[in-house]
Amino acid sequence: MRPGERHRRDPTPNRALRSLLAESQWTQEAFARAIARLGSEAGVRLGYDRTSVAHWLRGSRPSPRVQGFIAEALSRRLGRPVTVTQLGMGDGRSGGPGPRRRGPGGTGEGATDELTGRGGRPAAGLAAPGDQPRPADQLAALGDQARPADQLAALTAAVVGPPRADPPPPAPYRLTLRPSGTAAAVAPGRGVGDEPTETAEPLRPRPPRAHFPSLPRGGRPPRRTTPDEVASVREHARFFAQQADRHGGGHIRTPLAACLAGLVRRLRTGGEGPYHPQLVAGAARLSFLLARVYADEQRHGLAQRAFDTAAQLAAEGDDPEGVALVQRALSSQAHQLGHRRQSLALAESACEAAPADAAPSARSFLYAGLAVAKAAEGESRHALAALRRAEHELARAPADLTTGPESPDGGEPVGAYQDAALHYQAGQVRAALGDRDGAVRELRASLRSRPAGERRSRALSEAELAELLLSCGRLEEACTAWLTFLEDSALVRSGRARRARDRMPRLLSPYAGERCVQGLLTRAGLPLGGRGTE
Repeated sequence: MRPGERHRRDPTPNRALRSLLAESQWTQEAFARAIARLGSEAGVRLGYDRTSVAHWLRGSRPSPRVQGFIAEALSRRLGRPVTVTQLGMGDGRSGGPGPRRRGPGGTGEGATDELTGRGGRPAAGLAAPGDQPRPADQLAALGDQARPADQLAALTAAVVGPPRADPPPPAPYRLTLRPSGTAAAVAPGRGVGDEPTETAEPLRPRPPRAHFPSLPRGGRPPRRTTPDEVASVREHARFFAQQADRHGGGHIRTPLAACLAGLVRRLRTGGEGPYHPQLVAGAARLSFLLARVYADEQRHGLAQRAFDTAAQLAAEGDDPEGVALVQRALSSQAHQLGHRRQSLALAESACEAAPADAAPSARSFLYAGLAVAKAAEGESRHALAALRRAEHELARAPADLTTGPESPDGGEPVGAYQDAALHYQAGQVRAALGDRDGAVRELRASLRSRPAGERRSRALSEAELAELLLSCGRLEEACTAWLTFLEDSALVRSGRARRARDRMPRLLSPYAGERCVQGLLTRAGLPLGGRGTE
């Protein structure tokens, strides 16, 4: 162990962890792979292997943040919540020192890496050994019952605080432990190293403690919320939503977090009057957009927490439509991560939660998400019925000339849901049902409908179109679509777009001898025949 490190090797074997591992029927190697998959969902690289697990069983302890990933991996496998305190790794406190860096001869616990960013550097927002915890360590320390305003403060602290704008530390995407207090059941898998089949309960925001999320502190009377405050929040939400579609989440993360941090102070002082619920609902929309940013950056654990906060604020701001839209976004997130049953449960709950007076465009958004989730589960008839319902609702919706179409992942309840997004999701439905030619037609229709300025949204659609064309054997058309993708993605900061670019060498490696492929990869600055990343 390197001098100055705070991690301690307990000479006592970790019987609690050994018992959990035996119950899971995982090998040590399969356990390490499951933890690595969780890290990928959270946007970090976890380079553990079976020797790391062996060291943990002998009493070594990884950083507290890594313990959160271990607990979530076991929760999914066993089908019941496993807390950090049940791992036998100490007092279970979150936060604490950051990861150890590998020195000569390894770390002493068998890890080839810990929480690292690109180039082997510690991930942004993580303290180096011996450092004091950063402001965003509040996030890990918050319990599930924290007030929404406190959750927003923790989600934005590291982004806007000194000395520089960093994202909060990584957090696991929770499949079995819902922030709202419900538990999604997971059926234990039987094959060694296999993923279990999961079932899920949808997210349901817990009842508010009071009518509004924050009461005044220090005995001061709440001040009356004005219409101008509500209008300002709505205008900020619309602006940030448009910028996310045009330029990607990386460009707006810091100003959006700063806006939310200021709103947190307003929520904590309390408010009264007929406009205060609208202010709280506006805060929910901004929290939703912060979740979109984190999801775009592939930090899905943080995105999930921001979505949950948005759902709580929407419930407390008397906005049931907002709650339904958050559930729909959580369904889309679960779909992206491959948790299909979770995605379907959330999509069904979103449609059920929508109020009777929900706008037609919102209903179209919800039913399009249900169609995608049904198709992913192979329910062809129900998927096409939900898609027809989405098309019917959108035909009833008045045109919104103040905003462009939504992003292709359908991730924002701001402005109107429009043709480009519905065509994109119809393409997802048809691809999942095996109709690849139909999916290509839908994606091309989506691109025709989408404004040229929405470069992030166009780039993601172009990348998906290229991959579909390649799967249909239409190599030259795929390369043309990828060239357009490269032009648009060069002007955005988007984690999803980076991942799509990184997939290109692996997908094209069987065709490395073709002239169009060589030109494409040279244009992208990617190695010919490279493996790419996932």
